Parts: sequence; structure tokens; C-alpha cells
Amino acid sequence: MDFYTKYFTLVILTLCVYQSRSQNVVFHGNNEEDIANSIVQYEDNFFIVGTTRKDHKRSTNYYVLQLHSNGSLKKEFVFGNTHYDIGKDIIVDEDGIYVLGQTWDGGYGNNDMFLHKLNHEGDKKWSEFYGGPNNELGHKFIKTKDGGFSMAGHNRSLDDFGDAYLVKSNSEGEIIWESHFGERYVDHGFDVIENSNGEFLLIGTMGGFFVANCCDFQNPDADIFIVKTNSLGEKIWEKTYGGDGHDWAKEIIAAPNGGYFVCGSTQSEGAGSFDFFLLKIDENGNQLWFKTYGGTDFDYGESLGLNKEQNLYILGSSASFSDNFKPDHYLIKTNLEGEIIWTKTFGGEGSDYSSALICTSDSGCVFTGTTSNGSLGNKDIVFYKISKTGEALVVSAIPPINDSIEQISVYPNPVQNKFSVFIETKINTNFQINIYNATGQKVYQQQVATNVRSWHQPKLNRGLYLYTIQNKNKVVFNGKLVFTN
Repeated sequence: MDFYTKYFTLVILTLCVYQSRSQNVVFHGNNEEDIANSIVQYEDNFFIVGTTRKDHKRSTNYYVLQLHSNGSLKKEFVFGNTHYDIGKDIIVDEDGIYVLGQTWDGGYGNNDMFLHKLNHEGDKKWSEFYGGPNNELGHKFIKTKDGGFSMAGHNRSLDDFGDAYLVKSNSEGEIIWESHFGERYVDHGFDVIENSNGEFLLIGTMGGFFVANCCDFQNPDADIFIVKTNSLGEKIWEKTYGGDGHDWAKEIIAAPNGGYFVCGSTQSEGAGSFDFFLLKIDENGNQLWFKTYGGTDFDYGESLGLNKEQNLYILGSSASFSDNFKPDHYLIKTNLEGEIIWTKTFGGEGSDYSSALICTSDSGCVFTGTTSNGSLGNKDIVFYKISKTGEALVVSAIPPINDSIEQISVYPNPVQNKFSVFIETKINTNFQINIYNATGQKVYQQQVATNVRSWHQPKLNRGLYLYTIQNKNKVVFNGKLVFTN
């Protein structure tokens, strides 16, 4: 049986699966991987921060990708030391690029939270470290009204097990104060927001959670955790939400009619092993409502955005609606009451994990994540631009740095009449796109020129198709196309 027969036998079998059983959320791979953690927009460009193992086989570097508005790669900046450097969040403004993360080198010992400032050419201007002799992790940060920064993370130097960590710095990253919160076991601060009074709301989890595949099941009920502080980091109130299972909050935004929206994941409520949740609270932390979204398998909520038309987007990863037991990007649009307007899944035949979302000026959104669909690397970063009606306007896969293939994009998807393919490479070589129907029959093939955008109009019937992009008989990328004509 040749490669294509085996490949499409597997694809056809997975397409026949309607619902999947619960799976552990675990990345598998070798030393070459690229992972996206956060995305922002500055002027007409998008910036993604993440980690890579391409250059340092046994350690990670963090890197910043600057993308054009169509998702193609414009610049990349890579930073790292001997051991592990992870970029978790990014802010870009006229003064430069700011990156929050954690590093094993250059701080106080073990992992330390860091804040780096780069100029727009990618030169590092300064570095600051936060923590002590044990492990500290940086998760999210904001620029505050006074021009400084507020950072959310985890600190184990101030507590034996580790507390949610809130740091306030000036505009140069120099620490003004630090606070930690927690009552039992391991606690994390995953996001922070500043209100109009200069007070802070820190959200996360209390009681034994780090990432979705690393719940500490010695503690059976990690809870959603929200603490409000004054401008000096002193606690005003602290509240927990959740039930008997594991529940955690990942992102918070201000609600236009007062209060806050919080998204995350819950095992205590919903239809499956884990579900997205959307929580509405008032300024005092009182729960106004709590809604869940998802299917019978795992659904992890990661990111939240509010568009100009006063609708919400909730992004995460879901295996509930997958054809092949593997997670897809899962995007939900709701009104301000949390009522669903539409839901969409995006992804290919491999595992697709979502990281972060931001809204765009046209009331759509862009998001980034990580895929194992192609053979460009064990894990590759993806960029999606979505219209307000849920159409994928741009789908761009960003291969590992220093690879001969710089970028591959296939869009729009769904396809009405025609779609385009763009492959940016450093070498002169031939590529081919193949499209297959649900029975595995090849219904379209065409050579693809490199470093120019090629348009294709295969005149296929309405339905779901699979495509591969190959180079010298090797599949380098694959995915799904929906034809609506």
C-alpha cells in the first residue's frame, strides 16, 4: 500500500467518526517545534510571541513574529540563553515591543519571570527579572494608566506551593510592588485588568492547576479565582467560583455595560469532560450569570474579545466536534448575554490548539495557535483571520524559523468560486496542490508557483474536501477546504 492510499484510508476512516471520546491534551514531538502564545496588532501588522526549539535542540528560545495583514511573515526576532526561555505575552506600541515570559538564565535562580523591551528593529533595550530562588512564571501583562506595567503569574518563592503573583512596575520595568495570593496548594494568576479607578482584578485558578494537561489530581477541585486589589496591590476582595471538578479562568475583559466578562474552562458544569465557560460578574465580584459551551468531549476556553458591534468572541480548543479524535480550533460568537450567534471549528487532520484572539476593526477577529498538521515541523504556528460572519478570510501556516519554506497560506475558506495559494520559499522548487473528495478520489491537481500568489478555480460541487500540498512527492502541508458554490 503506497503513502497516498494509506494516508487517505486513514482520512476517510476519521471522517466517518461523528463524536470522539475524551483524550488527554498532550503535545507529542521531536526537538523541532514552534508554539504561539499571544498575538497583538500594531498599525497594519500583527505580532505573535511564542517559543521555538529549532535552533537549540534541548532548550527553547522565545521569538517574536511580525506579520503583514494577510498573515505572511515580515520579520522574526529570536532570543534565548543556554536553557529555557519562553515568551508568553506581548505588547507593541510606538515606543517598542514588550515581551513577558520566563527564563532559567539571568534571574535569581531556577525559572524567573522576565520583562524585555525591544525596539522595532528587534534590538533588546532592557531586561528586568522578578521572583526569588524558586520558580516564577509570567502569564499575562498590561500597560497601566500611569505608563508602567502590571504582570500576572505564579510565584513559588513567596509560598511553599506557589501563589498567584501580581507585580507592578514603572515604565522601565523596575518593580514598584509585588503581591501574592492563595490559600491552598498551587495557585496561578493568568490575566489581569485595570479598572477606571486604578484598581486591579487578577484572575486564575486556586488549588492545583498549571495547564490543561497538567491538572494535579491530588487536589480534586481547582477553582476559578478572582481577586481585586487597590492601586498598591492590597486586597479589596477575593472570590472563588466553580464546583466539584477542575475549573480555571484564563482571560478577563471589561463589559461595556459595567462589570466584567471572564472566560475559561470548567469540569464542574456543562456537557462534556471540560467545557468553555463565560462568566459575568459585577464590580464587586458577584456572579451575574455563568454559561457553558461545548460538546461531549473536552473543550478548553483560552481567549476572549469584544468587537465594535458589542458581540463577544470566545476562542479555544475542542475535540467534541472533531472527525478524528484530535482537537480543532473552536470559535464561538455570542451577544452580551452569552447567547450563541454562531460557532465554528477550524483545523486540519492533525491536532490544532488555540492560543489567543484579538478583535479587528471590521468587527471580525484574528487568532493564532499551533498545529501539527503538516510536515514543516513537529508543531507549526498558524494565523487565522475571521470575518464577523465566521468565514476564514486568511489561513496562514508559519513554518519553523530558518526552514527553506517561509510561509504557506491557503484562503479564503470556505471557498465560493476560487481560492489562492501562496508559498514563500528560499529555494527554487516545484510544489503541487491536490484536492480529494470524501471517498479519497483526487478531483483536482495543479502546479503551484512559489513566491507569487496563484489562484485556483476547480469548479467542484458543494461540500467538504481535503487538500495536500506536496514537494517532490512529499506532503508538506494538508488541510480541509469547504466549497459553498
